[in-house]
Amino acid sequence: MKINHMAKTFGSLALAIVALTASIGVADEERDRALMTPPAVLDSNRASATDLLDPLAELRGSTSISRDNLAALGEAQDGMIVAKVEIPKGEGYEATISSNGQGLLVELGKSELDANGEPIQNPDGSSKRRTLTRGLVVKKGDILGKQQDDELVQERIVAEQELVVAQKEADKMLEIEVAEAASLVAQASYKRAEALNKAVPGSVSPEEIQEKKYDWLRAGKSVDKARYDLEVNKEKVKVASARVRAIDVQIRNRKFFSPIDGVIDDLFVNEGEWLREGTEVLHIIRLDKVLISGAIPESQYAPEDVDGKEVTVYASRRGEQAYELTGKVVYVRQLVESEHYYFYVEVENKKTESGYWVLSPGSLVRVKVND
Repeated sequence: MKINHMAKTFGSLALAIVALTASIGVADEERDRALMTPPAVLDSNRASATDLLDPLAELRGSTSISRDNLAALGEAQDGMIVAKVEIPKGEGYEATISSNGQGLLVELGKSELDANGEPIQNPDGSSKRRTLTRGLVVKKGDILGKQQDDELVQERIVAEQELVVAQKEADKMLEIEVAEAASLVAQASYKRAEALNKAVPGSVSPEEIQEKKYDWLRAGKSVDKARYDLEVNKEKVKVASARVRAIDVQIRNRKFFSPIDGVIDDLFVNEGEWLREGTEVLHIIRLDKVLISGAIPESQYAPEDVDGKEVTVYASRRGEQAYELTGKVVYVRQLVESEHYYFYVEVENKKTESGYWVLSPGSLVRVKVND
């Protein structure tokens, strides 16, 4: 009896799984059908900004649209094209800041700078800074944190002292002056011995004359060596100066600078953590200017018909009025995919009355190429 009861239980469970699988399959089919169905034809004579976005309402609420779906959604009807707001990599719209070397993360915050652009120091030697949070607005060049650099700072002090010594050696002319004076004395001694030997033949032996001549030649070579040493010392100044600059670069690399204007989108580490080289610290995105990508049918447009043209972008936010923004097509790909060209529009974003950006990455909009 127990075996029969267990069999019935497993049978009921199997039927339930089959039914659930079937319902999921139906949901997937409905989603795919929605993605592949072109938007309804619009009447351009009466279409308002809200009307232009109505065909996207169901899609925005039901699924996310990948780039590969844009060709299916982007059928040009009355000049209206479905497009997607993006943050492309490598074009200055986003940046991930990573550590340049291993070390302790001693500061994580937006440093306050003085009139010379240097971080303002607290009494304890740390930088005066504002805590980083998601959504914090940053500017290009802002210092957002740093790794420990005490050892590098001490190395720089030593390098600076070596540079001072090298500069003094390079400025020292005393050895050349002494060598020149010794050369003059040796020359005078040789000339005097020669003159004396001419006046009184045999008064100075030939060996002594040769010795005095050698002393003169050796003194002349000493002058050359002193001059050579001076040139070497000048090159040592360049080496010492380069070492100081190299340490400055290492110290700078321990700081985290914002490479773009934007907002902090994500933080990956905490102050006090030990970072390895390449550890991601934070992510910044730019929202005041965004890129919109869409697909235009090859049968209706040629790339030159769209490239460089002004466009109107229609967007809306839930519960708010529709917005119209202007942009410009900055690039049209020459590669045809699924009988479409992909194009890219750069748009100056703007904020709503509530302070949020109208265009958000990943959202769908409609684009009309202006005549």
